[in-house]
Amino acid sequence: MRKSPTYDELAERVRELEGMLDDEGRVIQWDILEHLAAAWDRDGPPGIVENRDLATVLRLGTGQASRALKILATLGLTDHDTMGFASYLTPEGYDIANNNDRKTPLNEQIKGLRAKG
Repeated sequence: MRKSPTYDELAERVRELEGMLDDEGRVIQWDILEHLAAAWDRDGPPGIVENRDLATVLRLGTGQASRALKILATLGLTDHDTMGFASYLTPEGYDIANNNDRKTPLNEQIKGLRAKG
């Protein structure tokens, strides 16, 4: 007979799953930063890319791309046009994308940039 998991076991599994989702979100955020930095380098600052094109190129759903862009905008790393159809990097976002330090959380990298500047 199979034993039912305890509340603590279920809570631990939920934490593991939430961590996996957080990790996936961070990967998507970095993919977006890298793509926008490449557009900046190719087309000149600020490297504007339409959000639906960004989602298509990175093989994301529009919801995934929108969530990641909202987080990046809240951190001050991206911004968007007045209609919200296209996004681009801020200078801080470009610096962080070029540093490519995926181990340090973005909010800590931002604090480091602002402390220097």
